Amino acid sequence: MNRVHILDCTLRDGGYCNLWDFGFENTKDIISGLIKSNVEIIECGFLTDKVKYNKNVTKFTDLKELSSVIPDKRDGKLFVAMVNYGEYDINLLPNYDGSSIDGIRVAFHKKDMSEALDLCEKIKSKGYKVFIQAMVSLSYTDEEFLRLINYANKIGPYAFYIVDSFGMMKKKSLTRLFYMVEHNLNENIWIGFHSHNNMQLAFSNAQELVNIQTNRNLIIDSSVYGMGRGAGNLNTELFVEYLNDNCGTEYNIKPLLKIIDDIINGFYQKNYWGYSLPNYISASHNAHPNYASYLDDKKTLTVENINEIFDMMDSEKSLEFDKEYIEELYMRYMNREVIQEARLSEFKDKIKGKRIILIARKKLG
Repeated sequence: MNRVHILDCTLRDGGYCNLWDFGFENTKDIISGLIKSNVEIIECGFLTDKVKYNKNVTKFTDLKELSSVIPDKRDGKLFVAMVNYGEYDINLLPNYDGSSIDGIRVAFHKKDMSEALDLCEKIKSKGYKVFIQAMVSLSYTDEEFLRLINYANKIGPYAFYIVDSFGMMKKKSLTRLFYMVEHNLNENIWIGFHSHNNMQLAFSNAQELVNIQTNRNLIIDSSVYGMGRGAGNLNTELFVEYLNDNCGTEYNIKPLLKIIDDIINGFYQKNYWGYSLPNYISASHNAHPNYASYLDDKKTLTVENINEIFDMMDSEKSLEFDKEYIEELYMRYMNREVIQEARLSEFKDKIKGKRIILIARKKLG
């Protein structure tokens, strides 16, 4: 067995680009293509009780819905779904019987660590493979991360993840966290890595991990065509080719290219994802990418302006998106006199030499 496995998260992480509306047949075709490509672990979407089920959307409310997209012939692949802590009542989860998903990935923020790990323990007791996904892993101090690892040892999950939620993890930080995990995590637990591409580091970081001299079994997350929020994820088609060339694996690239041609490219044309300066700025400030998207969508700010707003941000507020908070920062920034003067000067330049018609509503009463 190869020590490096790929977990494709297109149907889950890629869903941020199309509101998870892949279409029922497209979802099955993507899964079929991933099986043919020899990707070992396939994430089918979110398991949540916060939505109403729509068969075209990869947010599922129970395991019967999930089983509808999983083929009868599994070819030895693992099928998983993700639960965001607080978004699914674990009492609704039946004991594992092999008819639906094989594992559940539990994603949580540091503030919810204790409760989320209790949830992981309950999921394992029902017979499922558990993946511990500590989001924004760099937000933990060394002491906190070691405490997390020790708790994981008591649970005995299938995999423990290093998660680069904001795509800002540099090689030095990644290897430091990896060796901390390797030296303290029970040997039978796999180590996973989930990255984003805000700083264009997802590919190089994944290469760094698989090139480390270790006997550990590794899971690398990726998505077809890098489909994912903002700057996107590690590209499945690129990384499996790298593994084929350097690690003796035998992934099949053609089914992945067919998925891109037939399905993913259509979503890409409607809602571009990939590297951008706003996403780079959010990563450099260790901030949630939705802040960058929110500010960029205003269409009133230069990249320098966006950077200055991030400079104003409280570090405690940066890790989770708060729309009211970023709106307040935006208004405070725009009300600065220097910004008003700059906008006024820009407006004057645009209307210079033009005739202006003002239309106003008559005040009633």
